[in-house]
This record gives sequence, C-alpha cells and structure tokens, in this order.
Amino acid sequence: MFSHFNVLVKKCAQFREEGIFTDVQLKVGRTLFPAHRMVLAAHSDYFYAMFSNGMKETNQEVIELRDENMSSETFKQIIDYIYSGYLRINKENVFQVLAAADHLQVTSVLQECCDFLKREVLQCNLDVRWYCHICAIAEKYGLRELREAVESKMALNYHDICESEEFLAHLSADKLFSLLSRDDLSAPSETFVFKSVMQWIKHKRERIAVAAKVIGAVRLGLVDIEVLIHELNTRDFQRLSDIHKILFDAAIYFHVPSQVPRFAEKSKPRAPSQVLVAITPGSPARYFDGVTKCWERLTSMSQPQLAGLQAGYRTAEHVGSHLYVADNFGNFHCYSLDQNLWRELPRYPWLVNNLCAIGDYVYAIGDYNQVPQRYSLSQRRWQPIAKLSDCSDHEGRYYAGATVFNSKLYVIYGCAQLHSHQDNKMLNAMLYSFDPQTNRWDFLSNTCEPHFDSTLFVVNNKLCVAGGYTSVRNNKPCGEEASVEVCEGKYMYWSIVQQNHIPRINMYLDAIDAIEVEGRVYFIINKFPIDSGIRISPGEMYPVHLGEWENLARVDQNDLLCYLPVKRKP
Repeated sequence: MFSHFNVLVKKCAQFREEGIFTDVQLKVGRTLFPAHRMVLAAHSDYFYAMFSNGMKETNQEVIELRDENMSSETFKQIIDYIYSGYLRINKENVFQVLAAADHLQVTSVLQECCDFLKREVLQCNLDVRWYCHICAIAEKYGLRELREAVESKMALNYHDICESEEFLAHLSADKLFSLLSRDDLSAPSETFVFKSVMQWIKHKRERIAVAAKVIGAVRLGLVDIEVLIHELNTRDFQRLSDIHKILFDAAIYFHVPSQVPRFAEKSKPRAPSQVLVAITPGSPARYFDGVTKCWERLTSMSQPQLAGLQAGYRTAEHVGSHLYVADNFGNFHCYSLDQNLWRELPRYPWLVNNLCAIGDYVYAIGDYNQVPQRYSLSQRRWQPIAKLSDCSDHEGRYYAGATVFNSKLYVIYGCAQLHSHQDNKMLNAMLYSFDPQTNRWDFLSNTCEPHFDSTLFVVNNKLCVAGGYTSVRNNKPCGEEASVEVCEGKYMYWSIVQQNHIPRINMYLDAIDAIEVEGRVYFIINKFPIDSGIRISPGEMYPVHLGEWENLARVDQNDLLCYLPVKRKP
C-alpha cells in the first residue's frame, strides 16, 4: 500500500513538472505555477473551498492569488511541498512561509513551520525581543505548541533574561505576567523574582499602572517579608489601593497564615529549578545551595552504582527528563529524573571528552582522528557522522572544548606542530562547526593563543573559551594558564578578554578558575562553566570579592558537575 501511494505521489509531481494533465495555473506576481485542482484541494482547505463551492475561480484556467504578503518564491516553497512532501525553510524565510500557509490553509505546512521553530530556533540563546516576536507569531496563527515551547524556554532561562536591558525595555506587562504565572519559572528564589519585577516596574514610570497585576503574579508567600515591605511601603505604591491590600495581606499571612487562606496559593513552590549537582559514583549526590553557598546532600537522587565511571575525564548532558553520562573510556549511562533510576546504555567505541545534545541526538566528542558518532534517543543506538579530515601530517590535535550554539556543534582543538627531536611547537587552537542537517564539518577560525583541555561555552550569544593551558607534553596539558577569549562577528574572530576584576591569585579559589566574560563572573571547575550570578557594573574598577564562594571548590576532581531540575529536599 505504501509503495502504491509513493508511485501516485511521484507521478503527480512528474506530471506537474512536464505540464501533463494540469488543469489550472496559479499566478503569483508574474510567475505561473501549473497544478492539478485535485491535488491542491486535497492539501488546502482554501483551494478546496475555491474549487467546490461554485466560486468564479472554479472553472478559470488561470487564477491570480492576490496576497501582497506572499511572494512567488514563498508560494513555490508551498506548492513544491504539496507535491514532494519536502519543505525548504530556514530562519530567514520561515515566517513568510508560515504566513502564506495560514492564508492558503495548508495545515501540514503550518505544522512543519511550527516544528522547525521549536526544533531549530528554540535551541538558540533567545533574547527578549526574539521571544516576544515568536510569541506574537504563535498567538496570531493560533500555534499553541509553539507558544508553550518558547514560553517554557524563557521561563527556564528567566534568571538570565531578567538581567538584560531588553527585559527592562521591551517586555510587555502581559508577557511578564504570563512568565510569572508559570510553575517552571527558574530563579534562585522567589525574592529574586520579586526584585526583578520591581526593577521592571521602576524602569518606566507608566508601568506603575500595571504594578498590582505583575506583582500579584509573584508567589509573595515565598518572598522575604522585609524585602516586600521595603519595596512596597513607599509613597508611590501607598497611593495604589491594590498594592496596599497586597502588602496588608502579606503582613498578616507571615504572622497568622490561617487568617488569609486565599494567600496560601501565593505560597505554592514552583516546579524544581535548575541547581548545580555533583555526582560521584558510589557516593550520594550533592547540590550547591546558592543561598548558603554550601554543598548539601541531594536525597531525591539515587546513588549511582556505575563501576565504569570510576576514573578518567567524564561529561554529562541533560535532555528532557534524562541525564546522559559518559566517562573517558566510552562507558555510557542514563539517569531518569522521573523514575529516579540509573541504567546502562550501549557503550561508545572511542574515548569521550564531551557530550552535546542537538534535537533527538547526543553527540560524543573525542579525539581529533576518530570517527565521531551520535546517539539516537529514539533508536537507542550509536550512529557515525562525518569525520574531520584536514589535519596535516606535521600537526597534532588535542581536544580543547565543545558546545552547542544555534543548532550547530562547535569544537575547539588545540594544535601542536610535531617534531621528532625537540618539544612540540604550540600553534593557536582551531574552531570547527558541525551542521547536523548537512553532516558537514567546517573550519571557522583560529584563536589568538594556544588552548589545551579548555572549556568552550556561550555567553550573551558569543562563543567563549576559558580554562586549560597553553602547552601539551606526553598528551597531557601543561605550561601557563590559557587566556580567556571570546568569538564574535560574521567571520568568527577571536579576541582576548582582559581579566581586570578577577584577582590573579585567589587564596579562596585555588582549586578552580574564576573568570570575567561580558561583565559576568564564571567559575570553571572540573571543566564545567558555572555562572556565579555576580555582575560587574560598567566602569567599576575594584576587584570582585570571591571569598564567599570558597566552598564551591570543595569537590573531588572526579566529581561530575551538571545542572538539573531536581527537588532539593525530601
């Protein structure tokens, strides 16, 4: 049956290409598209109504589609899809194709565009303007799945977006209210959420009119009462009866909760937020409490009994409700957050330095000369991908870092010129990207300085490399500490980030690296980047005090670090 259907589809496409049996021509701009009424009606409610309800176009040989927002190039995408089932969309044309598909009522194309945006765009680091734009598109065309996906993405990244200028300047009251109403809003505490809302209100004077609405969406029963009183007991807010009532109810609730039963809903904890977790095989997992700055036992996570992960560099990648873990020797395991269960997966045949997830796959990054593979989450097996093949016989490559950015895999390899009778000459590291759609690797650029065993991560939509060393000997990194570099621009140029606010030698953090990127302070521990939440104001000259973070360094060198949405207490 499937073969029979395929023949029919291919024949219709062939007849269209050859102009055989076509009974209508659709005119868009100056371009004519021959087609079959039956095929169009089968895929589009718009054409079905046009050809079956006695409209004047029913018997016309040429029908002009007059939609000023639909170009001939856009319509070609849709009609090609109708006949072939393949839609050629990208980030540049997806919104035009989506609008045309909505106008022509081709629901399959609408769904393809929605899936594309969820799969491709939402894997990027979205800013607030982009978030608002996609939400508006989703609302306009009734794409509930898309709106839920983008709101979920922003809620999980609320800690970062609420500190941006775009958040203060461009987020509407309705969009903020929608975010604050979500159980999956991720933030260090509800007091943090409340302070971010107050900052948003104060940014524009006219927002005082919607203050009660957005403040009411905060879980005020979880906010520090002293902070509430300090922020709301002011002249401006005392004039607002709704705010005055909120503050009065909160004060009563914190002293006699039974007197304000309606306030109990505002004390409901949100869903588990992302916390930094340290996992050691054979030992209880721990999480880092951002308030007390101490490591605490994570009782909600079962103790991993993974004998294969006792030694070597290890890595993890969180995908949905699962955590995928690999050691340096290819042992591969999965932890289910829902079932609180560890299980063994098919072993990876090579050494593993890093795991990176894109879509339905987890990519394993290892040595330069091996054939890389990806693990299919649906098929549960390893699949080979293209191999890097531009290495000179006179050069060696050493892993330096990997990350996912804009739906592509980015990998840095340190480079050394090989000599038989003298130490290796160190060359600048090389940045490559892998496109899963084309199964192709591309060389992008060289860093400013050598990098070995470093960390590659994304800050403010820019690739950054930090940690590691400038040399390698006997296949082990050595030499001086590598510089912090940032990559940006169309041609992916690297530049060194001067560390003006981080003490060169820190007595508290001798076990980890503290670095500054884009005015943010990060810690690099066990090759894992940790955003401290510390922000450096422009023009500030004084060094950042890091003494309160001394407990962060109290992890074993074999501890696996990752962020997980887990319950912190039993």
